[in-house]
Amino acid sequence: MGLAIYAVFGGVRLAHDSGILQAGMGLLGVLLPLSVAIVFLTFYEAGVAPLKKATEKVLTQLIPEVLVCLGRDKENDQELTRVVTTPLLDYICRYLIKLPDKRELQLDVQLNVRKVSVVFYFPERKGRCRIACFSEFERLFEHTLAGARHEGYAANNVVGHTRIEDRCCDNLVLYKTLPRDFLWNSAEKLYFAQDMQVMVESLIQEADALLMPDEKIKD
Repeated sequence: MGLAIYAVFGGVRLAHDSGILQAGMGLLGVLLPLSVAIVFLTFYEAGVAPLKKATEKVLTQLIPEVLVCLGRDKENDQELTRVVTTPLLDYICRYLIKLPDKRELQLDVQLNVRKVSVVFYFPERKGRCRIACFSEFERLFEHTLAGARHEGYAANNVVGHTRIEDRCCDNLVLYKTLPRDFLWNSAEKLYFAQDMQVMVESLIQEADALLMPDEKIKD
C-alpha cells in the first residue's frame, strides 16, 4: 500500500508518468478498503471483549453483592440472606435468594449492554390459583410496580409461565433501557444495582405467601 501511496503522492517526476500514476491509483483503490476493513475488525473485536467482561462483572459480582444485603442484621452487622448465582448465558444470570425467614425468591437478570430485563418467578402452590392475568400482579405488587415505573421500568402485560425443575412458576417480567455508557459508568452501575435491591425488597414484602418455600412442590 505504501508503494501505491508513493505513486499517487510522489515527486514531480512520478506525477508526470501517467502509467505509474494510474497503476498506483488502481492499487490504492483495492488496498484502501481492505485496510479499513482490517482496522475496523481489529477494533471491533477489541471492543467486544471488554463489553462482555463488564457485563459479567455486573451480573456475577455487583448484583449478588447488593442482593445479599436483603434482611441484613444491622445491629450485629451480619448478612442473613444467602444468594446463589447461576450464570445461564454470557448475559443472563439466575439468582436464588434465600431469606432469613426461610422463604425463597428466584429471579433472572438479562443484561444486553443497554437494556435489562428482570424476571421474577412465583411457584405454583397447593391451595393457590395460578396467576392468569396481569391485573393480579398489579394488585399484589402495587407499590413495587409504581416504584419500578418511576425508575424507568416497563412491565410485560402478559403473565409468563415457566417450569423450573419440578415447579411450575408464574412470571413477572420488567425491563428498561439503560444509559448509552452504562457498562463504563461506575455511578450508573452502582445506582442500578442499589435500585434493584430496593425493588426486590419491596417485592418481597408485598409477595408474602407467593415466595418459593424451601420444599419443592411437586405435581
